[in-house]
Amino acid sequence: MTTSLIITDSRPLIDLAMADELDTLLTLVPNLHVFIPDMVRHALIAQVENPGAPDALEWIRTNDGRNVSVPCTEELEEFIVLKHDAAEASVKTHNDQAAAEILGRELTRSADAILLLLDDASVGHAHFLKSLPDHVLLMSTSSYLDKQKSRRIRPAVAAMLQRFMVRGRPRT
Repeated sequence: MTTSLIITDSRPLIDLAMADELDTLLTLVPNLHVFIPDMVRHALIAQVENPGAPDALEWIRTNDGRNVSVPCTEELEEFIVLKHDAAEASVKTHNDQAAAEILGRELTRSADAILLLLDDASVGHAHFLKSLPDHVLLMSTSSYLDKQKSRRIRPAVAAMLQRFMVRGRPRT
């Protein structure tokens, strides 16, 4: 089974880099391929002064060609051509369009499962999210980080309970 993860905006990459959780993306499911649209990478480069952005760019460079790729989109080409007219607010729309372009390719390729990682603020607003097939799942950055935190907490709680079981119940 192959699973594709499409990063829809630069913010999740920055947030995960700041939480030192980017590598966990590659362990999310077996045979996962992470797609970062070139428009999203371009937006990340434009934010290189922000904390987390340099680390996210380094992570992309380190993993590019393995389980991570930055596919070219027509959306970035259009954005660059029209850049002098583009306002800062429209970068988000271009990121969404580039992610939708990659999503369309993955749907055509018949990937078994497709995950879309969205910025928390975008979960309810991205226009390309309407009428998604059942095998396309949405995940916000915060829900992903919560899941990672839960994965770490559960073993710690289980170990603590095991210690209590071995020691027995304290006497009063």
